[in-house]
Amino acid sequence: MQPGSTHNKNLIVTMSVFAGVLVTLIGLVLSGTLAVEAGRTQAMNSKQYSDRDVEDTRGFWDQNRQDEAKPRGNEISPGQQQPQLPDQEQQRPEADFRQPPTIQARRVAAPYTEPDTAIRGKIFFRMPDGVAECSGTVVHHPSGNMVWTAGHCLHGGRNGTFYDRVTFVPGYNGAGRTPAEREPYGRWPARRTTVSNQWAQNADPGGKDASASPYDYGAFIVDSRAGRTLEDAVGPGADVYWNAPRHLRVQSFGYPGDTPYDGTTLYTCSSPTTDFREDGWPQPDMLWMGCTMTGGSSGGGWFAEVNGRSFLVSNVSLGVTSPTSHTMTGPYLGNVAKDMYDSL
Repeated sequence: MQPGSTHNKNLIVTMSVFAGVLVTLIGLVLSGTLAVEAGRTQAMNSKQYSDRDVEDTRGFWDQNRQDEAKPRGNEISPGQQQPQLPDQEQQRPEADFRQPPTIQARRVAAPYTEPDTAIRGKIFFRMPDGVAECSGTVVHHPSGNMVWTAGHCLHGGRNGTFYDRVTFVPGYNGAGRTPAEREPYGRWPARRTTVSNQWAQNADPGGKDASASPYDYGAFIVDSRAGRTLEDAVGPGADVYWNAPRHLRVQSFGYPGDTPYDGTTLYTCSSPTTDFREDGWPQPDMLWMGCTMTGGSSGGGWFAEVNGRSFLVSNVSLGVTSPTSHTMTGPYLGNVAKDMYDSL
């Protein structure tokens, strides 16, 4: 053995061990980073529609098919106004589960071509069992082409998939005498739709289990028309207030189509909000307001004025009825909703 060889051997071993530890640490950091990114990515379910899909959708929604569309929406009867929460779950100290008062929906005068009404519109789509309709809102987005609505207007939940032929008609006025009056900005087919994983994996919109309703929101990007975005056509979309204060006075908008409404006209309600949850439902608690709107208003925006500005803070999700009241719930737009918005 040559002088110094033991030292060199130890040095090589030491460096090898160090390199191995370094590679392991880098691997852990990268795997952690990738896991976080994967978690954020997997928190969303999306569908991209092909050029052929978009073109087929453009020609699909003639007047007859629009007239055939059934209002989409679920109603439940309320359980306990004050849910019995598990012992290990800390209730928010400011929670207020009192039932809000019933508010009679008020008709919004047509036409809907002013900036504050043009961003509201009707959504048509095709489900496995037929064509249906909901409501939606143009929200401000870098693409200029985003529409916000309810998850149950885009996806069938844990036993379903994304619906097709999704189209947004901003400023829709079903009482108009001509196509231009009924659809002042035309039809905007969806290019990509998305809902949260919580909705796609757990929702049961056609059954009795409504426990995924706190995640009942979705959004889609429409295809531009002749080089113009949706916001170019109707004006700036609504700004969304993520993680907004909970107990606000809100104004909801939608196109109710079940009795006593016919789906042709935009309606609105103004009501203070309280909190809503049934036993076994996940947090965040839903928002609860008084309103008599029915199916078809699903997905319509809830707006609140904060510091002199109007923000979208929720959307119509469930009707909550009893013999003496008619109210509705909307999901709280927290971090999962913001991630969904950012994914598009």
